[in-house]
Amino acid sequence: MTEIRKDYLLDKWVIVATERGKRPSDFKFDRDRRDDVEKCPFCPGNEDMTPPASMVYIPKNGEITVDKDSDGFRHRGWALRVVRNLYPALSPMDRFEEFSEGLTVWRTGTGEHEVIIETPKHDEHIQVSDEKQAHLVFRAYLERFNALKRLPFVKYVSIIRNYGKAAGASLTHPHSQLIAVPMIPERIAEEVKVCEDSWNGDTCIYDHVIESESGSERFISENKSAVAFCPFASTRSFEVWILPKRHLHNIAQLTEEELRDLASLTRRILNAYHRVLGDPPYNYCFQQTINNERYHLQVRLYPRLIIHAGFEINTGIIINPMKPEDAARYLREAV
Repeated sequence: MTEIRKDYLLDKWVIVATERGKRPSDFKFDRDRRDDVEKCPFCPGNEDMTPPASMVYIPKNGEITVDKDSDGFRHRGWALRVVRNLYPALSPMDRFEEFSEGLTVWRTGTGEHEVIIETPKHDEHIQVSDEKQAHLVFRAYLERFNALKRLPFVKYVSIIRNYGKAAGASLTHPHSQLIAVPMIPERIAEEVKVCEDSWNGDTCIYDHVIESESGSERFISENKSAVAFCPFASTRSFEVWILPKRHLHNIAQLTEEELRDLASLTRRILNAYHRVLGDPPYNYCFQQTINNERYHLQVRLYPRLIIHAGFEINTGIIINPMKPEDAARYLREAV
């Protein structure tokens, strides 16, 4: 029978339409990769098409050195670059102000918007990269999170990856984005409140979720430091959550081994998407806090396989035609 499932923490519901009985082949996605590599602003040789890099990883004698560009100089032979978004959602300002007039309230668009160009190879996305490259990308996430969280007015740092046009990617070259905003997003604030209310001194509600899902039908895979599963009330078909086993509230708290494990498990799940679903568009995002120790760091993966339509817009209730237990079984076999 169709079920209506509640989110672990929030008073939000999902309709799991099991009677629709979809299989992975119903979601298969064929990607058209044709584009003009010569004009790609993220490819080697085109560094002048982007702002100067605020951080560059340069391979040297088997190690990675860290540097940055200047206005008149661009590093060559790089392994990864971080640049300011040419069309930023928010921009650095020396002030942050809020205004109101009647029912309208607005603020200055203070913040930061960066792009992590993950590799010089135009088609080496994380789902088909090696472990070393995936770890390098996650290392850049950690370093840029540390840099952005210290900026004045920054309350939250969003780390996201959009893959494919249906997921919002305007360029095909492998890249991620970091957006630092001057407020804590409502959904994060709601979850933090539940974590605070359920805090018992050293664990949060997500620690109990990990314990429960590690032995459930929705479990997919794990390594020493992290676990991956399809959430009980999945809002997307084949949605996956990856959580560190140790209670941490942001990426900067990960040890080097934990960072490698988180990158490795994320890459493995994305590779399973690639093989099971035919290279689908997807988003993944980090959910974390800058300084609230009662929240739990997580990476959430959302394949863009179905379109949310009028019912979802009208009610806020999601219809998911793929039972999480079935999705986990397919991904578990692929991993």
